[in-house]
Amino acid sequence: MGPSTLSSWALLISRALTVRGIDADDLFRQAGMDPQGMADPNSRYPVAGIQRLWALSVTAAGDPCFGLEVARLWHPTTFHALGYSALASETLREALLHTVRYSDVVSTGARLDLRDDGAEVVVTLSVRMRGEGAVHASVEAGVASIVILCREALGGRIDPLRVTLTHKHTDCAEGLRAFFNCPVEMGAANNCVVFRAHDLDARLPTANLVLERVNEEVLTHYLARLESSELDVRVQSRLIQRLPAGEVDQNAVARSLNISLRSMQRKLKEEGTSFRRLVDETRRQLAEQYLKDSTLVVSEIAYLLGFAEVSSFSRAFRRWTGHAPRAARSDDRRFF
Repeated sequence: MGPSTLSSWALLISRALTVRGIDADDLFRQAGMDPQGMADPNSRYPVAGIQRLWALSVTAAGDPCFGLEVARLWHPTTFHALGYSALASETLREALLHTVRYSDVVSTGARLDLRDDGAEVVVTLSVRMRGEGAVHASVEAGVASIVILCREALGGRIDPLRVTLTHKHTDCAEGLRAFFNCPVEMGAANNCVVFRAHDLDARLPTANLVLERVNEEVLTHYLARLESSELDVRVQSRLIQRLPAGEVDQNAVARSLNISLRSMQRKLKEEGTSFRRLVDETRRQLAEQYLKDSTLVVSEIAYLLGFAEVSSFSRAFRRWTGHAPRAARSDDRRFF
């Protein structure tokens, strides 16, 4: 299947469409997805199909804030056992760390990271998709769901310090600011929710150590089954970690995944890809993200992508887009 998302997200989209009197099943079929998959809370849809569904749904709804409308339907089971594990955590900080650790259960098409900057805690959502970027509404729903989880745990008594989104243009800017109740920066380098550190350390009223452990056990088993069926996602995750050090050796990546090189190559072929293609796609996706960050010079980006020389990065970038990195950065057009 490749990168996939829990059927629960599709269910939320379907409910939001149905409330508006829109035939959700018809949009599912147009997106190449079977609506019956929503009946199984453990089933998953390909990320590519979910993104097609998001695009069709936003158009059908005619609402630039449709992503927020879907997010407002969030329920702990939307995140499978992770929702209840997070709510049963001791503190919000611990809940967010749980969410980051097990985010692949929700979707392997995105990655969550948490960075503690002392007075601030930054949760970053990075899209891991091939080809075109994610539909804006899906990113907004994903970021909003992080805040909704926190508000659910605290009874609504928390707002972020600020939110940043990578897409530049949206007709929902005011709706986003009203929902998050904080400044929202568009066209930023990353999709982030920034919290005040002291807001995350109070004991949660929903804390329950027994439930936390039970749900974490469910998550561990679910994630083990998921990882065994989505090797390309696991390889790409290792590449993201290793590229800045120039570590793109197949043998090293296979060893880090506890499988033989031959098995890794065979399974990637069965999934319709290869190690070389994943290296190229990962670099291309990261290059798009890094070029949006004006604090990074091209030589630094080349290093972060694991290229020994800037000229090697420039040649690869021209192959991907037909343009030089500096030209892409100075032009408002998208080259990916």
